[in-house]
Amino acid sequence: MDYYSAQFKALIGLLTGDPASPILWNIFLSDLILMPDFEDVFLAGIRVSLLAQADDLLIISLSLTTLELWCASNFIMVNLIKTIILIFGRLVLPLPTFHLGNTALAIKTEEKYVGVNFRTDTKNILADHYKAKARTARYYMTGRLTPKELKQLYMARVDCHLIHAEDVHVSFIRQMLNLHRRSMIAPLFTETGIMPLRVRRFVLDLGHLVYLLGLNNDTYARTALNSSIDLAAKDLIKAATRLPFHCPELVLTRDTGPKYIEDYAKLIRRLLAEWLQSEIDSSEKLYLLHGRREPQKDKAPAQVTSCMRHYLTMVKTQKHREAITSMLLSTHLLAVEVLRYVNHAYQPVPRSDRLCRFCRSEVETPEHALITCESSDSLVQLRATFLGDLFSKLPNLQWQMADLSNTEFLKAIIQPRSTIALVAKYTHEVFEIYYAVPVFRLVA
Repeated sequence: MDYYSAQFKALIGLLTGDPASPILWNIFLSDLILMPDFEDVFLAGIRVSLLAQADDLLIISLSLTTLELWCASNFIMVNLIKTIILIFGRLVLPLPTFHLGNTALAIKTEEKYVGVNFRTDTKNILADHYKAKARTARYYMTGRLTPKELKQLYMARVDCHLIHAEDVHVSFIRQMLNLHRRSMIAPLFTETGIMPLRVRRFVLDLGHLVYLLGLNNDTYARTALNSSIDLAAKDLIKAATRLPFHCPELVLTRDTGPKYIEDYAKLIRRLLAEWLQSEIDSSEKLYLLHGRREPQKDKAPAQVTSCMRHYLTMVKTQKHREAITSMLLSTHLLAVEVLRYVNHAYQPVPRSDRLCRFCRSEVETPEHALITCESSDSLVQLRATFLGDLFSKLPNLQWQMADLSNTEFLKAIIQPRSTIALVAKYTHEVFEIYYAVPVFRLVA
């Protein structure tokens, strides 16, 4: 519908939300050019004395005369309360004084500009920024949501801070899955599809490098890269050595093209998948994850190293989901797991002596508890009910049971999506029976 509002005058500033406002502001600010100074910053021969984020100006200069003249001729008032001086590098005493008009400007050691915290009195000027981002990331580590919801929260509200901050994500994922501090690291990533933080940072750096290498040489961003290309190459090589797997050395020069970096990033992702899979396959604790295959649409099941697993999304009851997670990742409280560690006055127990608390003749493993132990009447009755429900939904599995080992049968009942909620519920109920009785220890 063609309709125009009544005319009105906007005599002060620019209209907030008006699509034309950013363009009008850029035009208005375009003639602010600081006079050359002998101590100006140069990037690859290009003088850079002024940066601007909308009306937040960052002046890299020792002279404010040009700014004063421009403001006076354009009817602009500088907010003196928000205008401060930061001095980077070794201080020379007595400190110089800076004036804007007749007002002396404050010299500070810390300030926040466009979301980044700077400090001038530490070797690392971004130290405060990293700490602030870590605090913000920890703020979101609350609540009892499902793993799928928590992953969405992580990617939306935590990951964006952790790429600047310290390593908080392991604690977040452990809380997501309700795992204890001794749980293995690799499954945190293979079971959720979240990337290890150091690899995530490195891949993001490579993605930004692809963007910079695609810019023209006369842009400030590409000029900054060209002026410090050797330093950037050393930093990336150093970051690569801190990854949990070995990777070829990156070659970065001014002639490096975006395609080379894109291919290198793909290589990093492939090496990450291979490393994670090797960590799973080499762990005796994670035997229930060995040889796992994920269903594929219109294809045969295939190995998928890292993704959000079906038992984390399809088991809606929290206690049931946590029970099957603890079984798969070996963080349960059955004897085979808890007796492997030093516990107060107790020393680690050899695996052959971690016997079932009911039958006291077989090692107390998940497959023994769920499938074979018959020394508890409540356990036997619960198993009979479960198998009846399971075989009614998966009749072919009943005929395969006799040909499978206990471990193979346990893997077989975990894989189908249609019955995973039933299996998780049964796992929880079996663990409840076991946890109600103290773990059995052989008397020397």
